[in-house]
Amino acid sequence: MLHHVNVPDTSTVKAATEALQTRFLKNTKVVPALFEIIATSPDLAVRQLAAVELRKKLSKSSASWSKQPVEIRTGIKTKLLEIVAHESAAAMRNSLACVINEIACKELPHNMWPELLPWMFESAESPNAMQRQTAMLVLFYVLETFVDSEELKSHLPRIMALFAKGIQDPESLEVRVTTVRALSKVAENIDSDDQADLAALQSALPQMILVLQQCLDNTFSEGVRQILDVFENMCMLEAPILSAHLSELVACFVQNSANRDHEEDLRLMCLNSLVWTIQYKRSRIQSTGLAKPMIEKLMPVATEEDSDDVEEDTPSRLALRVIDQLATELPPNHVFPVLFEQVQAYANNPDAMHRKAAMMAFGVSVEGCSEYIRPHMNELLPFVEHGMKDESPVVRKASCITLGCLCEMLDDECAAKHAVFLPLIMELINAPETQRPACTALDALLEVMGDDIAQYLPAIMERLTGLLETAPIAVKATITGAIGSAAHAAKEGFAPYFPALMQRVQPFLALTEEGEEIDLRGITTDTIGTFAEAVGADMFRPYLPDMMRVTVESLAMDEPRLRECAYIFFAVMSRVFKEDFGPYLEHVVPKMLASFSQSEHEGMDDGAAALSYGGGDDEDDGFVDMEELTNSFLNVSTAVAIEKEVAADSLGELFQFTRGAFLPYLEKATEELIGVTTHFYQGIRKSAVASLFTFISTLHSLCDSPAWVPGDTNGVQLDPNVEKIAQVIMPAIMETWEAEDDRTAAIEICQSFASCLNKCGPGLISPQWIEPTCQLTMQILEKKAPSQIDPEADEDEETEDSSEYESVLISAAMDLVGAMAYVLCDSFMTPMRQFLPLLCKYYSPGRSVTDRATAIGSLGEITVNMKRAITPFTQDILAILSHAVGDEDASVRSNAAFAAGVLIEHSDSDLSQHYMPLLTALQSYFHKSSGESDELKTARDNACGCLARMMIKDANAVPLDQALPVLFSALPLEKDYAEWTPILLCMIQLIQTNNPAAMQHVDTILQLFRHVLSSDEDMLGGQLRGQLVAFVSQLHSQAPEKISANGLDAFLV
Repeated sequence: MLHHVNVPDTSTVKAATEALQTRFLKNTKVVPALFEIIATSPDLAVRQLAAVELRKKLSKSSASWSKQPVEIRTGIKTKLLEIVAHESAAAMRNSLACVINEIACKELPHNMWPELLPWMFESAESPNAMQRQTAMLVLFYVLETFVDSEELKSHLPRIMALFAKGIQDPESLEVRVTTVRALSKVAENIDSDDQADLAALQSALPQMILVLQQCLDNTFSEGVRQILDVFENMCMLEAPILSAHLSELVACFVQNSANRDHEEDLRLMCLNSLVWTIQYKRSRIQSTGLAKPMIEKLMPVATEEDSDDVEEDTPSRLALRVIDQLATELPPNHVFPVLFEQVQAYANNPDAMHRKAAMMAFGVSVEGCSEYIRPHMNELLPFVEHGMKDESPVVRKASCITLGCLCEMLDDECAAKHAVFLPLIMELINAPETQRPACTALDALLEVMGDDIAQYLPAIMERLTGLLETAPIAVKATITGAIGSAAHAAKEGFAPYFPALMQRVQPFLALTEEGEEIDLRGITTDTIGTFAEAVGADMFRPYLPDMMRVTVESLAMDEPRLRECAYIFFAVMSRVFKEDFGPYLEHVVPKMLASFSQSEHEGMDDGAAALSYGGGDDEDDGFVDMEELTNSFLNVSTAVAIEKEVAADSLGELFQFTRGAFLPYLEKATEELIGVTTHFYQGIRKSAVASLFTFISTLHSLCDSPAWVPGDTNGVQLDPNVEKIAQVIMPAIMETWEAEDDRTAAIEICQSFASCLNKCGPGLISPQWIEPTCQLTMQILEKKAPSQIDPEADEDEETEDSSEYESVLISAAMDLVGAMAYVLCDSFMTPMRQFLPLLCKYYSPGRSVTDRATAIGSLGEITVNMKRAITPFTQDILAILSHAVGDEDASVRSNAAFAAGVLIEHSDSDLSQHYMPLLTALQSYFHKSSGESDELKTARDNACGCLARMMIKDANAVPLDQALPVLFSALPLEKDYAEWTPILLCMIQLIQTNNPAAMQHVDTILQLFRHVLSSDEDMLGGQLRGQLVAFVSQLHSQAPEKISANGLDAFLV
């Protein structure tokens, strides 16, 4: 029967498998029968399969072993050790070692196999290399199960002595590799405080690295893979085993990655190892300055040829991925200066592949270094411009890719240079060899251009629609995406092109062939959604029924990519048609919810190795074969995971925009989303949390809840329906947040939580969730959250440098602090005492501009939100702001000026004695000059607001005769129109009180009134406009000629 399972004929395998499951494997005598086959069959494949089935049977049911007579169990154990000692086939030895381990699991805890450990120790020192390998293999498996048990602890010194010999085995590389694997099992259970064991393991590391090098030199791929797994596991341990030798380990990875004599798969493994080493050991890599040598040795790898298949890993692509990882995990000042030095050198190399490497390395660094390079874009963009003019098409292609990276992260800066890049891109589109990457670059640039596209739109549309007729299908997909981006930028300006383009691209929705056709169909679905947003509901409405029919039909195809595009399309349609999309929900929501029941794991399909058992022993319930589970995790469908992420994200939008129509699905959707908040893929967790918070805030707005009052409620301020759903959702989100180890997901939790809290008020967290929310937010600000913890970081010497992603997480946590201050107000005073030192910590000279600006901005926001309750913290905040107003960076000074103004406005403390020092510090803000940055303009606006708040609070403490001319010289506001509120209220107050200094400038003040009231931009909210118009009308009754002379008659009521 086992022989039949191994034959290539499918029907025979199926019949044999069924017979095994139903007739043989349930029989209690199957254990000795399988062992008899192992011991006597002449067919290796049958013996191997019998060993696999015996291991599974023993693993599945303790009774299958314990019910055997003692003499049978003893006979199997004795014979098994004899067989494995003489087995020559490596795969069979491995299977037998697994069987030994399963029996050991049953016998060792009861001291029922006293022969096993002596056999292992004796065999491990045998003169026969095969026996040494077998013993070490059995020891590896036994350690996996028993390493922290009392049975083995007493033997640990002898085991470590065996390892010291095994790792230097003079004859067998397999013994050395297995020793390294067994050492890892000891490492996994070591206590960080156990200095002796820790030192022993650390001293073994150079030899472990040497064994890895030997495997690489001997092209022993399986050994390389196994040892790299060991090092990856060690990277994740809390005990700092790798600390002292991390530089040597990284050097080994880098040198072998760059060694072109190695087979490619070995190089790729080493490059992937660098990616996870950077991820798990970023603090150590940062403190030891390893980024520089890594970049210098990886750049030559980036010059190598790539395959045409963009999905295929190559040394060049993975080298760039490592550089990308360095840029995202480390502070940008540790990476970008070193990298750009290399980039400049490679860009001047006569070899085109070097110039291509320079361009690609710059491109991949942008994501992690965008804020660092933002101020230098005027010097950096010409580098990309020259690349697009390079004589080599490979460099021109790379330049197009890099421009796409820049557009994604630095959109305003790239959009400002559209006049430079658009003609270059259009020229590259004309050349067949650069057509596709040029269309990708055009897509990215159009996405960020906005209104600037109008002058180019006719030429762009003419060129792209022409290419739709002639381009290969893969390029058609890129062109279709670029047309969508043009529509996005042009908005209603796209309307003249819409009918003809719909007619042109709709046939793509009938494509069914896997690969490029499905890609084009998916991108077309996305693009048509963008058309709808551009032209609006009325123009798109005639197309909606057919589009929905085709898109819903695509859900039945076994194509996760199409389902993903369909879900995005449904979300877009809900944004465009709002409640009118409600009737379609019954056709789409159940299918979206069904997507969550799919498995991302493709199980083992290799015949009998995938056998499952139906029924059997009483102890079978809940059995999970860990080996099969591990194998299934190695076969994860990324496409299915992304489909679920998009489904989770889209459900939030469907409820947000269709509102009441979604209510019949709300309970089931909530249940499904909560179910994936603990999913292994962070993208799904992130989208699920965001949509769950959207569910709460949307239901809150639907229920017409009464306006909430700030403060710790100690009762409920939520509508009963909102309270009910919040009670289900909040525990799940808090549990997910507490364990969240991915930064992007943690960022989403903080941002969505803050947004929902601002809308729903204190009832969302009060009283149950205030303390845990504060604790988890403090963890982030202390850099002790699971997504931030790095065992290598020195707690006493916390580094002030942060990666840009880390800074975004800190900023999101501060936003959540601001939201809590907003909804709790007076009740936030106790948490504020804990938060203030943490916030202030992020304003220090060693911090990045982003961290400093965020910290000061957060203090300003909290001050506004707490109002008078900020008073006890006035002096502490003022001490920080007195430094921040003189910061070297304009964005920090801007936030400081705002924060100082609102502190003066809201604090009950008399701060008039600080006015003059503050005005002296702000003096330089008020001067205007040509070519100023937006940050300088915003800082000036905030300084104007600060001065106005001083005058409102205590005009007598300000030398108005000097201050007002300075203020007027800095007006009108150019960027931060919110500052008109204190400025205009200040002017009204000064005139109402007949302030002598102000009365000398009445015409100037009235001209300011005219400026804001007559502007095409809405500079004032409705309330402020009403106040100003009422005041102007009051002045008119007293001095009509003044009002007329200053052109304000049109605004009288």
